[in-house]
Amino acid sequence: MNENNQFLSGRLAAVFLLGVIMLAFGGFILGITEGVGPPKPELGARALHSEEQPNDMSEYSRASEVDQEAIPATNYASMRRTELADLKHPLPLLQSFPSQTDFTRCVTCHNPHTAEIRPNETDKLKSLAARSLRRAYNGAPPIIPHVVERTNDEACFTCHGDGAIVGNRVANPMPHGRLSHCIQCHASPPPSIFSEPTEVIDNAFVGLPAPVSGPRAYGGAPPVIPHATWMRDRCLSCHGGTGWPGLEVTHRWRENCLQCHATSATLEQLAFSPQL
Repeated sequence: MNENNQFLSGRLAAVFLLGVIMLAFGGFILGITEGVGPPKPELGARALHSEEQPNDMSEYSRASEVDQEAIPATNYASMRRTELADLKHPLPLLQSFPSQTDFTRCVTCHNPHTAEIRPNETDKLKSLAARSLRRAYNGAPPIIPHVVERTNDEACFTCHGDGAIVGNRVANPMPHGRLSHCIQCHASPPPSIFSEPTEVIDNAFVGLPAPVSGPRAYGGAPPVIPHATWMRDRCLSCHGGTGWPGLEVTHRWRENCLQCHATSATLEQLAFSPQL
């Protein structure tokens, strides 16, 4: 009798395990196939918004048909609006920018508020004047506007590596890569007794004035970079959140400034010696 009970228990256990395995396999198949429907048409083959849209959204929120012209380029001034999710038509707008879907979903609620940055001309001119006082000429490395006794490169990188704000003082990030021996190019401030020179130095050199703005190909186009980019390839050093007041940009999350802002054809020229 005991043998029959053991045999029956073994069969029941085997049937139970087989049922568990089949149930798990069925759940796996259901999980990987759930939600898979017929293929959707290409985005370019249909309009991304209905006809109920306001007229001011039509320039950049409608896609043309596949056999028609390409989507028109977004106006530079309207760039910020196109990158935020449209709360009235959220799904089509997200699909229209698949490469920025993750960013768009985040800023729908977690807007970094960079659109509220309004650089004004007064702060801009003040910053340009302050920059000129720290340079022998436009484009020269600035002097160090503070005491540098008993310091080294690591001390410089502590504040100027990523930038810092201490009270009302702003330590701009380095506009170039990490180099050694900072004071080789950046001179320390002179002693106080020599801060006001009494003799006039005979020097006929006159540097170029600092640019106020860059030219544009047309109204609303991204401006050309009004200075050379050598040793100044980190744009957010001056134009970022820890940059100069009045020079901030409203779209500093973008990764490649040169994709829209072209370099100057005259300021980027290099002098080559004759080959013959």
